[in-house]
Amino acid sequence: MGKDLAKTAQARLQETREGGAEPPGFSFPLVRTALLDTLTREPRPPAKLTTLVAPTGYGKTVFASAVFAALKAQGVRSYWIALDDRDDSVERLLSLLEAGLGDPQAQVHPTQALIRGDEPMENRVAHLLDAMAHLPDPSLILIDNLGYCTDETLGYLLDRLVFRTPSSVSFLFSSTSEVPMNLARAKLEGRLRDIRFAELSLHAQDVRDLFGAELCGQLGDGAVETILEQTEGWPAAVRLAQIILSSSERPLEALARFSGADEDLSGLLNRQALAGFAPEARRFLVEIGPLRSFCSDLCRHATGDEEAARHLGVLLNRNVFMIPLDRKRSWYRLHGLFREFLIEEGQRSLDAARRRQVLERAAEWCERNGLWEDAIDYALRAESADLASAMLERVAAMFVRDRGDLRRYIEWVEKLRGDGHEIGWEADFWYVWALVFHRRYDTARQQNERLARRIAQQQQAGRDATQLADLKRRVEVIRICIDTYTDRLADALELATRWMAARGADDPFNTATVACAHGISLCSEHRFVEARQAMRIAQAAIAQASSAYGMGWVSLLNAIVSVYEGDYAGVHNDLLASLSRSRATLGDSAAITGTIALAAAKCAVEMGLDDEARGLLSQGLRWTHTHGIVDTAAVGLDAAVKLWSGRDDDGISIAQLREIASGYAPRMGLMLSCMLVQRLVRLGRLEDARAEATQIGLPGAGSERRAMVEGLDTARVREAWTAAEIDLLIAGGQLKQAEVLIADETRLAKKEGRIARLTELALSETAIALCSHRPQSATKHLARAVSLAARRGILRPFRDRSDLIAGLVNDTKPQAWGFAHEEERRFFAQICRGLPIGHSGLLGQMDPSQGDKPLLETPTARELELLSLIEAGLSNQQLADRLSVSVATVKWHLYNLYTKLGVSSRSAALARAKSLNMLAR
Repeated sequence: MGKDLAKTAQARLQETREGGAEPPGFSFPLVRTALLDTLTREPRPPAKLTTLVAPTGYGKTVFASAVFAALKAQGVRSYWIALDDRDDSVERLLSLLEAGLGDPQAQVHPTQALIRGDEPMENRVAHLLDAMAHLPDPSLILIDNLGYCTDETLGYLLDRLVFRTPSSVSFLFSSTSEVPMNLARAKLEGRLRDIRFAELSLHAQDVRDLFGAELCGQLGDGAVETILEQTEGWPAAVRLAQIILSSSERPLEALARFSGADEDLSGLLNRQALAGFAPEARRFLVEIGPLRSFCSDLCRHATGDEEAARHLGVLLNRNVFMIPLDRKRSWYRLHGLFREFLIEEGQRSLDAARRRQVLERAAEWCERNGLWEDAIDYALRAESADLASAMLERVAAMFVRDRGDLRRYIEWVEKLRGDGHEIGWEADFWYVWALVFHRRYDTARQQNERLARRIAQQQQAGRDATQLADLKRRVEVIRICIDTYTDRLADALELATRWMAARGADDPFNTATVACAHGISLCSEHRFVEARQAMRIAQAAIAQASSAYGMGWVSLLNAIVSVYEGDYAGVHNDLLASLSRSRATLGDSAAITGTIALAAAKCAVEMGLDDEARGLLSQGLRWTHTHGIVDTAAVGLDAAVKLWSGRDDDGISIAQLREIASGYAPRMGLMLSCMLVQRLVRLGRLEDARAEATQIGLPGAGSERRAMVEGLDTARVREAWTAAEIDLLIAGGQLKQAEVLIADETRLAKKEGRIARLTELALSETAIALCSHRPQSATKHLARAVSLAARRGILRPFRDRSDLIAGLVNDTKPQAWGFAHEEERRFFAQICRGLPIGHSGLLGQMDPSQGDKPLLETPTARELELLSLIEAGLSNQQLADRLSVSVATVKWHLYNLYTKLGVSSRSAALARAKSLNMLAR
């Protein structure tokens, strides 16, 4: 019996609380009014949007049900979504729509859900619109009792439903209040059919149809007109009249006593509608009034009345405002007006102890049958804190993990705690979890610290050692997540280091999460070797968790280490492969897919693949508002800034980038400003660059400048800050100051292994050398930058300084560009290609395809001998001694050899000779 009831309860929950496909089944015949005929004349909805807006009692639900049934019978795919007083948020409405359209949220590991966070409303709306775009033509979505949703963002959702879905999808909204959307636009575009109380009012023929021929015959001529005059066509009053008159032995006398006035309804319900019930049945009705929905077994248990089923049967037979909720007619709800009357009557006729007892017993039954939300609501309304706390402790993990209404769960806990009641360990843990999931990070940190103190106190008292030790580690996982997402990376690093050192038989996903946080914190401080070690642990742990989302995060963060180092070519293909996997397993709409796309865009930009980068950015930037951490978002913003042309009509909006940055920790905004300073300098807009720098205090010197970064002084911020400062100094002609900073930065970048930064610094030295009229030094610095960048594909810094490089190359003999390795020659040719280079033979000299062509002049035997000895590593003096000639003669032979090979150095000569297979002779 219990199992069957539980199944029935869950089925009722599925049908009615998660967007059931059918409207309520009414126990009285639905009247086919002229308005109904008009709306359902064609086999498709009459308008994109139909609104039913009228006060309570105008039969909106009844009318919408009739529209649903009529259109469905004509082949319109129809979906019924019904709200109640718990559905006051857009999140609740979205959940009902998602479930109603067959798109429930997938269940994932709790820590994974915590990392992902509550999916932003705009993302969920986008998924919903996509699902609606694939509905059959025609389709109708009816949302009943929309007025229960009082969320200020409801208009955002409704506008998108009405204006961004195909014409094949129509909507019907019923509400007691105005529908909060752009109705003016809907009217202008001919999308709206607005129905108010005047059209919903019943007319003479409607009343006759509702009463039936037998009752009308008993009442005689003029009775219908009398009822219409008294009720003004108000459906609730007409329906009440029908109940009273049909149950009366003398309907004409009852009609004489009837008044349909609003203020008299409660009295009528008391005097007339319930007059024919026995006292025990009247008491039963009053006691079940507070129940939102019920079945006979729930009523029997809550009231203790073994005649519950019989009472409900009498109610159904008497047609007293009881509405079936499922096809089997085992679950019901009371009409709103009738329920309000019964609740008020209960306040007058039942003592407080009895009201609490009924609610407590209803709570117990609902918990036992899996209706946790109703159970806890009833317990709290009964003011039974102990019962509510015990229930929360038992169901917290299941309720929160299965993603019930977490906002409501938070409200329950905060009500209990606000009233001074302690909740259980699991309830407290999942409370903090829910706060993090909803991105209430400050509150979550405070509550997490409180919970940690509570655990420590109990541990000191020697209680539940094993349970508390496990709970402590789970709480620490949450704290590490909070610190990571709020950019308190020093705190995250400290706690993650301790947690990892003590790891044992922990949940694999928790291990992977902490290892990732550990790696993020280390990477942000440029401790790349340790970061890679952390990521290896994360990779091994996530493999056990079998999570596509987790694998996406681990592969992304593993790649970020290489991105920070500057090995773009080495990680570019890995990121594209990760992106492809994420798209295949999670879809383009998954936030992690967008975050991986940002990192791939960064690599593409640095490698000169601008078109590819723009495509990746268009996918990734739309997720940065709500997904990721500072360092993953920063690589995407950096890519966007480097692609920005500076024009107002550019597809990249700096205002949008600033808006994105404002949603992150303060250092994100600071780093973005530093990126913009550098970009503006590259675009030749020095005054704009200085203005941007002034806003973050960059022009200041010494302590003033450092004070602006106080509290944000991470390695990543220092790098961005100093890079912008160096560019400003060089652009402003303050070359000595720039050289000092470059020397310090170069030492640090070498120590940390940041090749991309070393490349940038070498190019800055090139610029300073040219400004100081030292072309040979400039050539040396540029050659060093090429050597650093070639293998890693770091092309962007050279493109951004194309004028400087073109001028230097044009003023330098081709023979001066001698590179030891073919990849360096190839890369230099790639840099020079597209530049206004005056030396027509330079690209040919650098083109690796020239290595297969015969030389115009073959080296002599002596020169070939010299070449083999050079390969052996002999110096000029050793060559002279070996060949019994002077050093001057050796130099003369080498000069001729270099000219024939088209190079200017020993290393370049060897590389050229190897490409021509000359050394094998």
